[in-house]
Amino acid sequence: MFKIILFMHGNLASEFIRASSLVFGEQKDMEAYGLELGCDVDGLRERIRTSIVDSADRGQEVLVLTDLMNGTPFNSMMQLEEECSFRHFTGVNFPLLLEVLNRRMSQDLASAIVGLDEVARRSIYDCDAFLSQIAF
Repeated sequence: MFKIILFMHGNLASEFIRASSLVFGEQKDMEAYGLELGCDVDGLRERIRTSIVDSADRGQEVLVLTDLMNGTPFNSMMQLEEECSFRHFTGVNFPLLLEVLNRRMSQDLASAIVGLDEVARRSIYDCDAFLSQIAF
């Protein structure tokens, strides 16, 4: 089973994990890292690098999920991609995380990430437009 690391602004990563446990129960091999105002970004990146390297040493692949393209978590992971081997998706929403958790039960990382970007896109709806198409 591959490891999932969520690195996001504030408490979003921890809350994504907490909320996902309501759907899938407690999950192994998930870590949350939160970027807070004034935090030591280099120290945080080093903790994540250590986690990725430790996983790689055990033969475990890693998927990193960040919340915002060009945000600090994203930029930090782009820097780490020069040093470490992992897969990285950004712009993550809750339906995408649930899909990842569902897929990792039966798929390896390479298979599990196929089409994930499309899953995220298909999970966003304009509810007013949707309701206007329903005939009552």
